[in-house]
Amino acid sequence: MRLKLFTSLMFGLTLALMVGRPLIVGPKPQRPVKRLEALAYTERALTFTVLLIGFITATGVGAILQVRVAKEEYRKLAAQNMKAMIEGALNDKSKRAKEQNVQSD
Repeated sequence: MRLKLFTSLMFGLTLALMVGRPLIVGPKPQRPVKRLEALAYTERALTFTVLLIGFITATGVGAILQVRVAKEEYRKLAAQNMKAMIEGALNDKSKRAKEQNVQSD
């Protein structure tokens, strides 16, 4: 449950970052650009890009871990179902053998 919450939260924050990019980074400076303004814009854009890459990576890792957990649960369920099917088949076979023994007597 925590993994699903984490992945959903990261996905939501990633979308929020993508949509909010113009507000977060701000407008591109107009020419002629002062050096300090250009550096400030570059720093904001680089920080935004690093954060976005981090959130996308966290979302991907969360999704991969969710798939692994789901596959493990599926394997356990498949093993339980196979065991139940084999036990049922053996029970049916023993019942048929008992019925044939009763009929032949």
